[in-house]
Amino acid sequence: MVLQEISKLPINKNSVDDIIQYINVDSARFKQLMDLFLNGNVRVSQLTSWAVGHIAEKHPSLIEPYHNQLLEKLADSSVHNSVRRNIVRIYQTATIPEEIEGILYDYCLKAINNPKEAIAIRVFGMTVCERIAKKYIDLIPELIESLSAQLHEGSAGFKNRGAKTIKNLTKKNL
Repeated sequence: MVLQEISKLPINKNSVDDIIQYINVDSARFKQLMDLFLNGNVRVSQLTSWAVGHIAEKHPSLIEPYHNQLLEKLADSSVHNSVRRNIVRIYQTATIPEEIEGILYDYCLKAINNPKEAIAIRVFGMTVCERIAKKYIDLIPELIESLSAQLHEGSAGFKNRGAKTIKNLTKKNL
């Protein structure tokens, strides 16, 4: 596989698996993938975001040079939801550098509080905010308040994750 052929691949799990297998832990190949993800057209960004998300979960060190670029992409409201969803998904498990914690927390909290935001972004954002709030316990009351205010609406998954997050934060805050 050559990464330039990505634009010809269908957006499905098999294509993503092929990309992941091709990249493996090769940082030069991952750099090429990130370039396609960050600078490709909508279709290419959608497909590559899915692969980037999975690779980052397995090999978080590969995304270390790209945190600022990921945050820029996340803040761009014109970017497709699937791209933003996969960026937030990355930060559910990846190490979050101190220098981006505040920006990432603010973005995710705004997403949680925005009923028009995609459910997956809001739900993944809960986990990201929880991880950061556990480190900075002064944020816990604000996060619990935001989650409590949003629990009356949303999907079953949103309500379930919200309730679990509140429970986890309440334990931490005791």
